Amino acid sequence: MSDQHLRFNPQTLHYEVVYKKHSRWRNVLYVLLVGIAFGLLFILIGTTFIKSKDVRKKEHELSVFKSTYEKAEKQYQQNLDLLRSLELQDRQLFRQIFETDPADTTLLSNKLLEESRNSSQNTDVSAMFSVIRTQYSMLENLSYKESLRISFAGYFLQKNQDFVSSLPIRMPLVSGSYTLVSGFGKRIHPIFKTARQHNGLDLAARPGTQVLATGDGIVQETPGNLAGYGTVVFINHGHGYYSLYAQLLEARVKPGQKVRAGDVIGFAGNTGISIGPHLHYEIWKNGKPVDPIRFLLTVPPKEYLEMYKVASQYNQCLS
Repeated sequence: MSDQHLRFNPQTLHYEVVYKKHSRWRNVLYVLLVGIAFGLLFILIGTTFIKSKDVRKKEHELSVFKSTYEKAEKQYQQNLDLLRSLELQDRQLFRQIFETDPADTTLLSNKLLEESRNSSQNTDVSAMFSVIRTQYSMLENLSYKESLRISFAGYFLQKNQDFVSSLPIRMPLVSGSYTLVSGFGKRIHPIFKTARQHNGLDLAARPGTQVLATGDGIVQETPGNLAGYGTVVFINHGHGYYSLYAQLLEARVKPGQKVRAGDVIGFAGNTGISIGPHLHYEIWKNGKPVDPIRFLLTVPPKEYLEMYKVASQYNQCLS
């Protein structure tokens, strides 16, 4: 639009150009609107592309929490798998010792897994209370069953003290004097560097460390098929159980001698096919080697879990 127009002047009898005067307030309004528009544009850009320090901090914390949760969830699943393995071995050991199935065959790991799934699926308050009631019910049921097991164990120990004393369920070395290096199963042979069956536990210890009988029994002649075992003590515990202590520096007992659980029967050494001072420890059941880690019933639970993890690793044994 043009800012000028013509107006007739009766005095001069001519048309004159007249310029339109702008309102000062309207100019101020224009400037104000333009300023507001640019301000809104800057705010939009700032909130969309530029993050404040608090926002960056919260995003970092959220990322850390997410990573921690994922690690915890993975660790929880690993613990469940370990618990399941221990429960299965516990039932197998129960069958071997008592020659019958346990009264309760329900695995606690299965219950924990089901409980975890239920709690993760239910997010409303009423469902959460329902899960809590179910958990308390499960705990009461488990407590009752555990009390029955403890009562049975106490009765069994009282009536079968000689049998329990003869079982090889103790550690063959004093706590703090050894380090578990390798377990039962396929392991790398220390000399030939090939995978071979390893029939026991390798417990690294200083030469001369006292080796203890793991149960009451009678020392037997060493079987003739133990080439590379070095100096060996072989104990018959009765009920088909035998314990074997190999790579000894020296044996302090002779065949035919009766020993009690905890008696010193020899000293850890490095005899036979061995690459370091240690005790090679085996348990036999009815003439066949079985995993000794399942029989260490006197080891504290936390220490036992650590030993179980080490014994389960595929690595090189010492003998």
